[in-house]
Parts: sequence; structure tokens; C-alpha cells
Amino acid sequence: MKLCGEVGNFTQRHTGISVVDAYFGPEDLHPAKQSTEKTAEELVSDIHQAFDTLRDEIEDPLRMENMMGELHSLNVVVDWLAGKEMSYAELVEGLFHITLKKFPENEIDKIIQLVEERISEFPGANLQDKITNFGSDGEITGEALQRLIEDELQEKSVEIGTMFRERVFSLIGASVPDKGVHYEAVRNQPWSGYNWYQGGFKSLNQFNIDAKFNKDTLQGVIYHEYEHHVSNLWREKAYLNSQHLELSIVPLHTGSCVISEGTADTAKEFLGIADDSPRISVVNALYGLRRMTSINAAIMMNEEGKSADEAVDYMVNRGFRAQESARQSINFISPTAQDGRPNFFAPYIYTYFIGRTNFVLPTYLKAVEKDVLPEFFKTVYMNPYSGSSVTWNKAFEWM
Repeated sequence: MKLCGEVGNFTQRHTGISVVDAYFGPEDLHPAKQSTEKTAEELVSDIHQAFDTLRDEIEDPLRMENMMGELHSLNVVVDWLAGKEMSYAELVEGLFHITLKKFPENEIDKIIQLVEERISEFPGANLQDKITNFGSDGEITGEALQRLIEDELQEKSVEIGTMFRERVFSLIGASVPDKGVHYEAVRNQPWSGYNWYQGGFKSLNQFNIDAKFNKDTLQGVIYHEYEHHVSNLWREKAYLNSQHLELSIVPLHTGSCVISEGTADTAKEFLGIADDSPRISVVNALYGLRRMTSINAAIMMNEEGKSADEAVDYMVNRGFRAQESARQSINFISPTAQDGRPNFFAPYIYTYFIGRTNFVLPTYLKAVEKDVLPEFFKTVYMNPYSGSSVTWNKAFEWM
């Protein structure tokens, strides 16, 4: 616990962002109360000592594997920000325990063809026109977006909370306290939306109104962010019941992020939201195209040394992004932030698409096929040590 807080203070010094995403444990162990002066060498030494302690003290194999994976990721975070030589592939694999993959252009071509088929009946002279017109329809920004976020989405979140209780928790046969989500509009952030879990079974959802949304994509974002809230509700309940201190701190840049982003990106499936309208069909196809081309753009900048302009051109020409939207994405994937420091989020883009397509969605579909959804949801939400790319497959061996 102290070590995670110290690494958080280290990343705060080097990037302006703490690796600690949420904390709801004892006040004396709060990350803000841990050392802010430890060097990278001291932190790495402490991490190695923690490895030895875990081997001696933790008996549950899944808990042990989960915690060892988290420590390994923290070690990589420290090495990265201390300037240790490593490739972008080594960074991504070390943090998230997944293999870096650039999507071949023939795979991108297939997704573009799918988009072209689904958008064929929408207005426009060519595919670029059709996608531009599609994105502009219902587009909302600035003050209008702020009103939507703080009024309509606030109401929508209550509805989604009810859906989770009726469609997921009822299958589990258990409940969890939920004091809700507060919605807030912000500016000058590298992300479009973020769920800040506050502890005490409540969250703050922030939406970046510098980004452009339309009402179709905004619906997907609200389900995504609410599922983050739900996952943390169950994590806090597990902590209070077990008193396993490690559950009260939620670090970024570990294998847990792969699963948390994967479950968030699969929230609509969990809730049985089956909208097969032509618009949503296009949105779903564009989801895959934008995720895949964003990953390729991140590799271009971080692994291949390509410029921001080249990455923007790629996302515009291959991902059919608007120029402004592609430029906004650079803030999330570029090697350095605007202040010249390392961009803390540069390796994070993989967690969403890989978490959904390689881990969560196939396991969910298998559970549907085998008619074992109650057991699936119990494993996801009631076993906090299942939620990592390190432990996911082992946690579902029963299936």
C-alpha cells in the first residue's frame, strides 16, 4: 500500500499524474501521506522486497498472481520514467502483460469495407462525405454539451444504475451499495471522459467539452464510464468484507486496466442493450476502425518515430476521423505531453480494444453460449482478483 502511494508520488513528479487512480483505504496509508522523495533505485529495491514478502505471506494463488502482476507493472512504470532504455513494445507489454500488435492495413481495409456497407444508405457523395455527415448529425460541443452532461446524462445514469441492478446484480443474487455518479464538464484534458471513483460507493464522471461528441457516441461513453463505477463498487465492498488492503487502492498502468477497460467497453452487452438501428450499426463499425487506427497511430509515434502530423494524417485517411478530432487524440497517444514531460497516457490506448476483444467479450459470449451468465458475473464482480490480464484466463478456467 505504501509502495503504491510512493510510486504514485514518483509518477506525479515526473508526469504531473499519479499512478494511483482511486483510494478508499485507511487514512494513515493514504498515498498523499507517503514519501515524495524516494529515488527510482529505492523504489525498485522496495518492489523487489515486496515480491519476496508476497511469496512468503500470500496463500491464495489467484490473489498472489494478481498482486505479483501489479508489482511487476509498477516496476516497469518506475524504470520507464527513470529513463531506462526500453522500446514502446517492451513498455506496453511490461505494463499490461499483452503483446503489442500493429494492425495490418489489409485488416483495416476489411473494417473500412464494413463501414462502407453499413453507411451506404446515409447521405454523401463518397465514403468520406458520408462519415463526415454522419458524425456532424447530432454533433454537440461547448456549452450545449455541458448542459447535456450535467442534466440529461445525470438523469440517464440513474436509469443505467437501475439496469445494472435488474439485469446483472439480480443474476448474481447479491447487491452492492451505490450512492451514484455526479457528472461534471471539464476542459484541457487528454481524454474525452473519465470516471473518478471517490470511495464511499460514489463516483465523479468528468467529460472533456473540448472534445466533440454526437449523441450516438455519447451514449456509448456513458455506459462505459458507469461500468467503471460499478466495478469499483464491488471492489470497495470486497475490501470492506475481506480487509485485504491492496483492494483499497486502484493503480493505473497494470494488467487490471486491460480488464477494467474491457468490461467498460462491453457494458452494453452486459446490460442486453440490443439496438440494431442503422445508426448504431454504423457507430459499432466505426468503433473498431477508430480503436484500431488509434493503436496504429500510437505505434507510429512511439515506436517508429513518426511525427504528430503523420499520425494525424493516418487517423484522418485510414480512420476517417475529422482533422480536429484526430489532433485531439494526439494528446492521449504522443510520447510527450505539451509541457515536454513524458506523456503518462502514451501506452494506455491498447487497454480498451484489446481488453474487450481479446479478454472480456469472448468470455462473455462463451458464458452466454453455455448459459452460465450468473457465474460469469460473479467471477467478474465478486472475485476482485479475476480482473487482470494476468489472472483473467485462470479465473475462468471453470468455464
